[in-house]
Amino acid sequence: MQRVLLVSALCLLFAGPAAADEFLINGSFEQPLDVGWTDTVESSAGTFAFERADTFGQPTPGYAAKVTKYLARYASLRQTVDVPNVDLTLSFDGRFKIAGGSSTCWPVASFWIRYADASGVELGNTRICRSSMYSTWTSSDTVHKIEISDTTGAWHNYSINLKEELATNLPGINPDNVKKVTVDLFAYDNGT
Repeated sequence: MQRVLLVSALCLLFAGPAAADEFLINGSFEQPLDVGWTDTVESSAGTFAFERADTFGQPTPGYAAKVTKYLARYASLRQTVDVPNVDLTLSFDGRFKIAGGSSTCWPVASFWIRYADASGVELGNTRICRSSMYSTWTSSDTVHKIEISDTTGAWHNYSINLKEELATNLPGINPDNVKKVTVDLFAYDNGT
């Protein structure tokens, strides 16, 4: 059975209430992916790819990044930034695709927002996901899983105000302790 995990994003921007500030380096992917971004792969089986192109069909002109993982474990393209506070909005265009899956081998295409303290210890995260029906990921007071219902892989715009997200969906995270945010295009499969 084939598993395809894809997350594409365009124009990642933290915007404060007074003015738009670009916190991410190469957030629009205009430069190669090794500028500002770190890729990581844990692979027990299958292949992976990190791609950057202006031909992925994104709704706005410019470049996008694509992370693909076939079969076991994950591929991640991420960036961590220091933030002055959590009164920030993260906006991006994205599409999430998966294929295949079973109770022992389930794929997830996801975009994570990881919240960390000043020393980099993760306090929790928000996961925007297109998951297999067999996924065991759930929400808690430090994890907010937002399941995407679109099964077509179409592009959509996403926008999350971090202050509202923490207050409404992540009561186990003290917003005053959040000093770093990681954005992570995360393609995952738990089996082979």
